[in-house]
Amino acid sequence: MSGAALALALALLTAPRPAQHRLRSRVPAGSPTPRIATWVLVPCGVALTLALGAATSTGAVLAAAIVGATVEKRRRNRRRRWTRDAEAAALRGALDVLIGELRVGAHPVTAFDIAADDTEGEVASALRTIAARARLGADVVAGILSVARRSSLPAHWERLAVCWQLAQAHGLAIGTLMQTAQRDLVERQRFSSRVDAGMAGARTTAAVLAGLPAVGIAMGQLIGADPLRFLLAGGFGEWLLILGVLLACAGLLWCDRITGAVVK
Repeated sequence: MSGAALALALALLTAPRPAQHRLRSRVPAGSPTPRIATWVLVPCGVALTLALGAATSTGAVLAAAIVGATVEKRRRNRRRRWTRDAEAAALRGALDVLIGELRVGAHPVTAFDIAADDTEGEVASALRTIAARARLGADVVAGILSVARRSSLPAHWERLAVCWQLAQAHGLAIGTLMQTAQRDLVERQRFSSRVDAGMAGARTTAAVLAGLPAVGIAMGQLIGADPLRFLLAGGFGEWLLILGVLLACAGLLWCDRITGAVVK
C-alpha cells in the first residue's frame, strides 16, 4: 500500500502542464485562462502527502518532498525558457514590422505604434510604452532600459536602447540601426536553438541515469528481494532512500544548470 501511495504521489508531481500554458503566447491577452488544474492538483497533492505520511515512514515523505521540489524547479525553468522564446519570437516579428515601416518613411513613433498593434503580449505593451514616451518628449532610452529590467530578454532591449541613443546623438538612420539589432537577435536565437538541440542528448542521459535506481528497485521487487520494505521500514534503509533521491535530484538540477548556461 505504501508503494502504491508513493507511486501516486510521484505521478501527480510529474504530471504534464495543461496545453494552454504552452500556447499562452498565442492566446489573446483578454482571453480567460482556466485555472482548474491548480485548484485540483494542490489539494490532491496535500491529501496524497498526508496519506503517504500516515501509510509509510518519514523518509519516504522526505524523499517525495525532494522529488516534488525538483519537479517544480525544473517546471519553472522550462516556463522561463518558454517565456523567453515566446518573447524573442514576438520581438523579432515586431522588429520586422518596425523596420518595414521605417523603410517606407514612417515616423519612428508611428512605426512603434504599428509594430505594437501587430504584436501581442509583453512586447506589444513595451512598444506602446516606448511610443508614448517618444510622443511626449520623455527620455526614450530610459524607457527602453526600464522595459529591459522587466523583460526575460534584457540584453536585446538594451541593444535597442543603444540603437536609439546612437540615432539621437549622432543623427544616424534609426531604421538601419534597428535592422542591425534585428539581425543580431535572429542570429543569437538561431545559435541558441542549435545549442539547445545539441544539449538534448545530455539532458536525456541525465534523466535516464536519474531514473536507473528506480528501475533497479523495481527489478529487485519483481525477483522477490523486496527492497521497498528495506527502504520504507525506517532505520538505515530510510537514510539510504533520502540520500539516493537527493543525489539523483541534485544530478538532474546540476545538469540543467550546465546545459542552461551553455544555451545562454
